[in-house]
Amino acid sequence: MKKTLIASAVAAATFSGSAAAMTAEQLTAKMESMPTFYGNIQLVNRYVDSDASGVTNDALQDNGSTIGVKHESEVAPGVTAFGKIELEGITADDKSTTQPDNNGDDIAVSGLTDLDEAYLGVKGERFGKVWVGSDDSQYESLVGDYGNWVYEVGLNNLYASYTSAEGNLVQYVSPSFGGLTLHGAVQVNGQTDSSGDGNSHPYQLGAKYSVDALTVAFAVDSNDSGVGDSNENSYGVSVAFDVNDNLTLDAYYDMRKGQDSYDNTGDAAEEIELGAENGQDLFGVMGTYTMGANSFRASYAYAEADTSEDESDVITLQAKHNVNGNMYVYAEALQRNNEDVELSEEVNELNVGAVYYF
Repeated sequence: MKKTLIASAVAAATFSGSAAAMTAEQLTAKMESMPTFYGNIQLVNRYVDSDASGVTNDALQDNGSTIGVKHESEVAPGVTAFGKIELEGITADDKSTTQPDNNGDDIAVSGLTDLDEAYLGVKGERFGKVWVGSDDSQYESLVGDYGNWVYEVGLNNLYASYTSAEGNLVQYVSPSFGGLTLHGAVQVNGQTDSSGDGNSHPYQLGAKYSVDALTVAFAVDSNDSGVGDSNENSYGVSVAFDVNDNLTLDAYYDMRKGQDSYDNTGDAAEEIELGAENGQDLFGVMGTYTMGANSFRASYAYAEADTSEDESDVITLQAKHNVNGNMYVYAEALQRNNEDVELSEEVNELNVGAVYYF
């Protein structure tokens, strides 16, 4: 539809009889009750090379651009209902992106092709917050890692070992009890769900305590849904401390036992296995310094498998500049070392990108 037609439709709706009869206060209240439309465009030039396999990436890429709609409304005094849906897969870098379909023919995949988040729930000061649908899980929110969180491009960072997915979740966060909040989630998998496990109900439990400049969090994931993986629990803890208004130090630890029968002595970089199959011990430390519109971050993470000789460590540096309240630019540099009984590999990565929020 042409922009002029859209503008005409909006104008007609705005100045219809019902809208024209509203007072300024009524019209303002009506506008404030409408859903919030938001989104972001994320573009990055990513360069990755390996001394084992050469240059593996050197291209301008979309880095997770999304579009979403969210809304909340009062159910009763002190009780609010809310909902949100967020879509990704926009491929803002190249609208002509294609991939083969089931018949081997190339089809366009640009556009809103993937679901990122979709949920509904209720919240209140007295009972906390409960919501159902697809969203970040409590383990990753409380413990995190430098792959899923923190960095703009985290693909070569190390990931925590939890395997309960982000879909079919029923989640709860309690009110704050003097700085302490309790967290829980259960994944409701049925016979027809894509997890492939039939009926299963993996769960996550956690707690977070904040006092002054210190925040400590703990979480456990039962990992019941990992097909072919170890069913051992994942345990994680994170600590953050604000040294002053400019400097924050934090650290996290994640562990999971592996399957004793699983052995990996691969001779290629992609066969380094940490987390679900081999289990792992993973820790990371990071410092973040902000100075006006700029921030600087450095981190180190190390992981070793529980039932194999695999181990990896990663050093990551980031510099970010806020252009204004809606846009920032950044540069990230990373070096990762992978080791097992037959492999020694160094991976280097440089990312330069920009993000615009609206």
